[in-house]
Parts: sequence; structure tokens; C-alpha cells
Amino acid sequence: MQTKNSLVLLLALMLALAGCRAQAAAPDRTFTLRTGLAEGRLVYVGVGGEIEGLINPDLSVQAGDMVQINVLNGDGVSHDLALPTLGVQTALGMARDKMVNVTFKAGQSGVYPYICTVSGHRQAGMEGRLVVAP
Repeated sequence: MQTKNSLVLLLALMLALAGCRAQAAAPDRTFTLRTGLAEGRLVYVGVGGEIEGLINPDLSVQAGDMVQINVLNGDGVSHDLALPTLGVQTALGMARDKMVNVTFKAGQSGVYPYICTVSGHRQAGMEGRLVVAP
């Protein structure tokens, strides 16, 4: 009987601890960019909200914000998104209509370029700015 009670107590403790696990912080700002062609060049196009339809839009956040950037592959060509100055980068999104994303905490205020690191894509037009306000 002692063993059965100990097992029940152990199971109850494990369930209680599982419910207390820290949840990942929800992003303060979320942006979605679709890859594609515009004006004869490779670009990121804003999806939703104040960036809807904008080419390589400025992404404006506050210092300390948790930021999520989603990149939707709109053209079937391999792309990613990197903020080299901040050491932030998505995985490579290779399939059309598939999404990759990255979540990070915005640090000190400033303007940071976001780019596609696939060879030649930045030069072909895939570059925008993350603007971090104090």
C-alpha cells in the first residue's frame, strides 16, 4: 500500500510541475513579409497592418520588444531573412507558400538592415530596415 501511495503522490507532483513550466513570452510585435518580385527586382512585401503591400517596409519596434518576423515564400525561390548586426536569422525557406520565422528581443535603439543572405538576393533588392525606437 505504501508503494501505491508513493506512486500516486509522485504522479501528482509530476503533473503539477508540468503545469508550472514557464511559457515562452508572446511577441509584442509580429510582422509578416512575403518574398516576390516587384519593379523588376527581388523584394520582401509587407503582409497585413500598416505594412500591407509595402516593398521592403520599415519594421518599427520599441527597444525591449519581443519581435517575431515571419517570411512567407511567395515565389518558390529559396530565401531567408537576417539581421546580421543583431545576429538574428531565419532558416532557409525553400518551398512556395511555406513560412519560416524568427523571434528575438529588440535591443538598443537604432536602425538595422534586414536582408536575404542567399547569394545575390540582397544586391537584387531584398533589403529593408528594422527601426528600434528608445
